[in-house]
Amino acid sequence: MNNKIKVGKIIEVNFPNKNKVETENNNLNIKGGILGQIVEVKQSRGKKGKLLKVLEKSSLEKLQGCIHTECGGCSYDTLIYEDEVKYKKEMLKKLFEEAGFNFDFNLIGNSHYKSYRNKMEYTFGDEYKGSPIALGLHKKNKFYEIENTTHCQIVHQDFNKIRFFTRDFFDQEEFYNRRTHEGVLRHLVIRRTNFGEILINLVTTKNHTLDLKSYTEGLLKLDTEAKIVGITNTLNDSYSDAIVNEGFEVLYGRDYCVEELLGLKFKIGPFSFFQTNSYSAETLYKLAQKLIGNIENKNVLDLYSGTGTITQIMAQKANTAVGVEIVESAVKDAWENAKLNNIENVEFIADDVLKALDNLDFVADVIVLDPPREGIHPKALEKILSREPEEILYISCNPVSFVRDLEKIKEEGYEVKKICGLDQFPRTNHVETVVLMSRK
Repeated sequence: MNNKIKVGKIIEVNFPNKNKVETENNNLNIKGGILGQIVEVKQSRGKKGKLLKVLEKSSLEKLQGCIHTECGGCSYDTLIYEDEVKYKKEMLKKLFEEAGFNFDFNLIGNSHYKSYRNKMEYTFGDEYKGSPIALGLHKKNKFYEIENTTHCQIVHQDFNKIRFFTRDFFDQEEFYNRRTHEGVLRHLVIRRTNFGEILINLVTTKNHTLDLKSYTEGLLKLDTEAKIVGITNTLNDSYSDAIVNEGFEVLYGRDYCVEELLGLKFKIGPFSFFQTNSYSAETLYKLAQKLIGNIENKNVLDLYSGTGTITQIMAQKANTAVGVEIVESAVKDAWENAKLNNIENVEFIADDVLKALDNLDFVADVIVLDPPREGIHPKALEKILSREPEEILYISCNPVSFVRDLEKIKEEGYEVKKICGLDQFPRTNHVETVVLMSRK
């Protein structure tokens, strides 16, 4: 055996799924795995290692799990769901304690832990060098190889049907090679709402000769439970693996789908941020309302507001609500959503939070923060805290960056009044946290 290949047992787990393996000679830090598993790892530099495969399951694993064992999407599908919630809570508790916060909190589970995602971003590629074209998610710990996710369990069957048809239709076409930057097909993004609408976005390079007319006609013939209301083509020649809109065309219908939450309707475009679990999003927003309590006659500033979901929900009971979001298309959707829902005491600003706060003449009693996974830019956080709101409601999809931000917020004289966790992303290693802080 290669002297860099080690066999050991996972003896310690940390959020988000960064674990410690005990081997014969030393301990290695890896990404992935479950407490108690016997694993094969490859040692890299220092105490870092890469998980190669699971040799023996943990006693915690009582389910067979998904057939896509190499897919990097799910982490805990072999656990009974109730055990998964307990497992995540323990990791979250440890994260807080190591940062110096001793919180008494609940982690709310999710009744929809299967078929719950309302958005999937699939990548075209190959499963191995020279294989037929694949369309799915990246394999674990790999950047280039793609797993053909034909039977994903965390999405509705409509996703699997559309993914399968798309891969089959473009079977003879070239995928975009991220090594050589050659090829045409890049991503397939599907949104499916509980309101019963599907929006499909095919991402390709600019100069292509794909038969998108026949592709569109084929999609519309599929026997999907929800209705396909829009099919679009985004052009993207950037070297980044992210989807960059460098040209856009509507192939069929409209460029948005509609979701309904708490009696409000929301238009969601191809590039809009929206909670990926509509079922749990309602729980999240009800929880936010409960934590924040009575906001009658108060002004609310919602930063990183996306399509204005929280802004409008808060506006129903607040005096005024203002949302700030950097994605212009999302702000356009937010204005249309407010009009659709007959909510007039709102305003939306298309700008980077860091810049918008310099020119925003609005005194907020409550500031709502729902930042992206990397958290809040330190300079933006300084400007937010300089406004000295009475309360801050922080909704985080990444407890690691939240803990970092919380240390700064605490230094500026705020204390945590209420905190709760929510398993917004079952089967994955992600957790949502909702925290209400008030100024001392």
